[in-house]
Amino acid sequence: MTQSYKQSNSSTADSNLNGVLLLRNPEKSENPIKWYSSKIAGVPFILRNLLTLQKADIKTLVVFMEDPHGDFQKSFEKILQDPRLSQDIIWVGNIAQLKEWIQNNPNPVYIFNGSALHDTKKLYQLIHSETQNGGESFFPINPEDLQDLLSNNAVDSIIFRSSESRHIGFPVYVPGSKDVEIQKPEDFKILHEAQVGNSGLHHDSAITRILSRPASRVLTRMFLNTPISPNQITLISFFLGLTSAFLFSRGYYESSVIASVLLVFSTWIDGTDGEIARLKFMESDIGKKLDLYCDNIIHFLVFTAIGYGAFLKTGETLFLYLGSLAGLGGLIAFLLLSPILLEKRSPEKQLFHVSEPGLAEKFANRDFIHFLLLVSLIDQLEIFITVAAIGANIFAGYLVYSRFCKLKTV
Repeated sequence: MTQSYKQSNSSTADSNLNGVLLLRNPEKSENPIKWYSSKIAGVPFILRNLLTLQKADIKTLVVFMEDPHGDFQKSFEKILQDPRLSQDIIWVGNIAQLKEWIQNNPNPVYIFNGSALHDTKKLYQLIHSETQNGGESFFPINPEDLQDLLSNNAVDSIIFRSSESRHIGFPVYVPGSKDVEIQKPEDFKILHEAQVGNSGLHHDSAITRILSRPASRVLTRMFLNTPISPNQITLISFFLGLTSAFLFSRGYYESSVIASVLLVFSTWIDGTDGEIARLKFMESDIGKKLDLYCDNIIHFLVFTAIGYGAFLKTGETLFLYLGSLAGLGGLIAFLLLSPILLEKRSPEKQLFHVSEPGLAEKFANRDFIHFLLLVSLIDQLEIFITVAAIGANIFAGYLVYSRFCKLKTV
């Protein structure tokens, strides 16, 4: 039985990379439907692999499971129609039909072990390289061995024979790494924790890794199995930041301490939206822009609010100017740095061109909130706004100078 769940979105057949997600019956009489529908980091196992293959540039994908009566197909139908899937998804429940589809396909065919949790970066490197790359193994399969592979007969010996000789044009089997292969129910929890633990960004600062990421991951675990979207989480963080700015503007010690705590909590939630988006394959250009714009609006409002609050507390007009200067410096830095940050947050840059952040990017974060909390507790916000006014404008000046130097070299 064969059924396609999506329309092809590729412009030419020649550019198609084709994949087969090979689902085998789990051992120990486990229910296959429950097994492959079990969630890892908020996404069903089978869907997580499908979305991973989609991000790795597989355009047409077959899901194969021996299913003579179509019972499994009906059970997985809702998952295969998930709106996050955009490429062809074809269900095949008969070995003979799958062999015919593979052998008659003019484009490269990759057969992926559906019992392993695949990694997007490794798969992308594999399918776009002529050599084994990125730590992911692959094995061309002779036509005589294809039946045994699909039937799960003597897979290890098939892999050994194929490793002896590499034949161009044969379908390629990708077994996945043994340490991410799910063989028992306990493995789901292990891989879930691994996915959540690796959901941060590679350029997180040391302060973020030590003080913010552990807290944001606790919140991530809370949000993972809820219908709340990453953009909604961004707006929750934004609302807390607005409340924090309002409380800072009051100029009282108690309100400033509460404002600092709210800003820390807002920052933790701000880290959660990106983690949820990456874990649940819900990243979008709108989400990245919303996150960046909300962050910098909050920075501007918090700086100016602290300056106004210090003015109300001391009666010194100087703090109005310092708050305005800090807000203006942050705004200039945002306008200069945001195009660079948005480019580096694009899927292509994040997945396939990992690079070390520049000096400017290392300072473009919310690490200052921890210092802000400290000076709020000791009732010295005047010191903070003075340092912020100087630091924000030095940073903005550095960005202007860097942009000028870059224009001169063009």
